[in-house]
Amino acid sequence: MPRLNEYGFINNPENGLGIIRARTMLGNLRLWDMPRSEQALKQVIDEIGKSLLPGLYMLFDERSEKKVYIGQTENLKARIRTHMKTPEEKIKHWDRVFLINDARNASQSDLNDENIRLILEDYLVQLFKLNRYSVVTSATRVPGLSATQTALSTSFKEEINILLSNKGKITKFIRQSHDDEVFLDDARKILMQRGWKVQTWGASYATINGETTIVRPGSEKPKGWQVTFRGSKSLQPLKDGQGYLLMPRGKLLMIPLAEIKQFLASMSEHIFTRDTIDIFIRFEENRIVLMYKDAELDVTQYSVQPYP
Repeated sequence: MPRLNEYGFINNPENGLGIIRARTMLGNLRLWDMPRSEQALKQVIDEIGKSLLPGLYMLFDERSEKKVYIGQTENLKARIRTHMKTPEEKIKHWDRVFLINDARNASQSDLNDENIRLILEDYLVQLFKLNRYSVVTSATRVPGLSATQTALSTSFKEEINILLSNKGKITKFIRQSHDDEVFLDDARKILMQRGWKVQTWGASYATINGETTIVRPGSEKPKGWQVTFRGSKSLQPLKDGQGYLLMPRGKLLMIPLAEIKQFLASMSEHIFTRDTIDIFIRFEENRIVLMYKDAELDVTQYSVQPYP
């Protein structure tokens, strides 16, 4: 969540060209909220000056239900001019844009660092998806960061939360914890990038590497994320020990059902006579634990990406 007590927010009145300027009071970021208009763009360009201005931008198609294109660039003026004159087909009818910069030109701006811009672009994509927008941005690379870059990007993320929540664009915030849910389309891409073969894909069941895969994000309980096996479609593969449990959280978990079956069978020889079996997954600081009653099984090795 943004630390609202640390950052103030100023939103200036709309001017005659429909431009609204906003900023955080104790931070660095500035936001220009403007219509798709040559006159408005010219005024903003004149305000920015001749220097290159690196930053982030969001193109909104307000005629469609929550449709947005998110980008980053070393030159906001040139990029928006291009989007205005020759827009991409997927956001062809955009009618409003947010520009975000730290009010400094390229020679001084922390956003002149492309790695920081890429991290913030990815953050914005995830943030708008969380808030149920249709994000039409193409996939981009997510670089590693130094300690200094990480500190800067973390601070910028907090300011972005302030700006976008006060502008009425977001109401939900990324928790930045080890057990955050991964959107299913992103989970599928990650699996394929890591060499898994996805034959069929659905919200609750999939076929991966030719095996039945039960997809469950779990329900949050005091003991951890509860996963319930009930009915023949999920309980039978567990009894047979064939296939996987995919939990789209954290770095993604692909736990072989054979491993879960063996663990449960060691607890009780009669467990598979039940109609319902509940297990819990807990994401700790340095490991992931599967729990049944008071017994634990370390399943960190089944994280698709290195954990944490």
